[in-house]
Amino acid sequence: MLNWLWRGWVGRPVVDLVIASVVVGLHMATVRITGAGDVLGWPDREQRIAVYTTTATVAAIIGSFITAAVTLYAAATGPRMRVLRTHPQKGPEFRRNWMSILSATLVVSGLCLLAVVLDNTEHDAVGAHWLAEGAAALGVARSVRLMWLFGKLIIGNDLDLGDTRDPALQPSAPVRQPGA
Repeated sequence: MLNWLWRGWVGRPVVDLVIASVVVGLHMATVRITGAGDVLGWPDREQRIAVYTTTATVAAIIGSFITAAVTLYAAATGPRMRVLRTHPQKGPEFRRNWMSILSATLVVSGLCLLAVVLDNTEHDAVGAHWLAEGAAALGVARSVRLMWLFGKLIIGNDLDLGDTRDPALQPSAPVRQPGA
């Protein structure tokens, strides 16, 4: 019954950290080798600070979407959601995914705000922009996970609704029009 929910690596939040680390590591190596492509290193300090604060703000806004999704999860009462919540393995994994997404929004915001503090020279001598890039990469990976989990919740709720359809709500038979 839970196959509609769980498929392979998607159920593992640690994958997001690996993906974000690999993306930023490869980008950093490319910049070091070629000397080009350091997008956050190019702008002046004011522009970098604007990017950091915007990223922190977007992460906080995404946190509100997570709250809505968790509310949907908590309100779901159908048989599939009941099985998911009480399943000894998948239930805790599902909740761990929600908590990893919620905690990532806090981590992304915190790292971006830390980058604001650390990036105190015109040319970012300490490399704070890499910290912000890592935070953004983690945020993107966790946002993909959020969309996946939210989609699964919607599908599960819709399937549960289809299973418990009220016959009184069924559409009536089409009415024949005179002369048709």
